[in-house]
Amino acid sequence: MRKLMLVSLMCAAGLVFAADKKAKKEATKGTDKPAAAEAPASAVEPAKSEAPEFIMLDKTGKLAPVKFAHTAHGKKNTCKDCHEGEKPLFLQKRNEAGMKMADMYAGKTCGSCHNGKNKVFAAKSACAKCHKKEEGKKKS
Repeated sequence: MRKLMLVSLMCAAGLVFAADKKAKKEATKGTDKPAAAEAPASAVEPAKSEAPEFIMLDKTGKLAPVKFAHTAHGKKNTCKDCHEGEKPLFLQKRNEAGMKMADMYAGKTCGSCHNGKNKVFAAKSACAKCHKKEEGKKKS
């Protein structure tokens, strides 16, 4: 009798699992993406559309302002890489004081990646890659 109950219970669980799987498949029919419920919770991140595509950094002293390509950097890194942890590289709000090049050269903020050791350009030797003067505009 116990074997029969156990087999019945296993069959019922299998039917529920199959029905749940079919419902998920129907929910994503016609799309290339799996249902969010199928992805592990740790793999689900906030929508990238919440963050700005570009961030203008205009507290640059005598240098040209920087148009930071936030979305492009987000394609190569996760939000956690820059904005989370015990000591995040960047807060998720504007810094009224601006950034200091000395901090970058010391491996903080942008200099954490742009240090000449990674596969990206070093901030210390490539000023014009970020500080681009727009035609017709001069920094005074």
